[in-house]
Amino acid sequence: MQVIEIKGGRGPATALRLAERPIPTPGPGEVLLRVQAAGVNRPDLLQREGLYPPPPGAPDILGLEVAGEVAVPGDGVTGWQVGDRVCALLGGGGYAEYAVVDARCLLPVPDGLDLVTAAALPEALFTVWANVFEAGRLAAGETLLVHGATSGIGVTAIQM
Repeated sequence: MQVIEIKGGRGPATALRLAERPIPTPGPGEVLLRVQAAGVNRPDLLQREGLYPPPPGAPDILGLEVAGEVAVPGDGVTGWQVGDRVCALLGGGGYAEYAVVDARCLLPVPDGLDLVTAAALPEALFTVWANVFEAGRLAAGETLLVHGATSGIGVTAIQM
């Protein structure tokens, strides 16, 4: 498969290059995703510049949010079938034709939404859900004050 590797330099013209790598194999609880679009966010830019190391065990390939189709569900994965249109949050590896994703980090692509747009959803959706609804326990009838409501996270929080 083709991937975008970081290979020296700090700017996009010198730091990134097209390379070939083997298609990864999903482990238990993981899904192999055929990537059709990848988001570009701040951690990707910082990682390219050598200022944001990937988490331990994560691929050295950029790309933290993607959209595409399920290619191979790993052992123990339920609820996802080959060909399902999904978007996903991952620890890295999204700038490739295929990426392995923890099945718990998949979201279905809403009807009528193209995959390029869907690739921009996971980081914002998971961030808001984890912080506002899980950690913050916001419930129906309560009020949330959102500072910086013109950012991607702020706009997503208002909508959710």
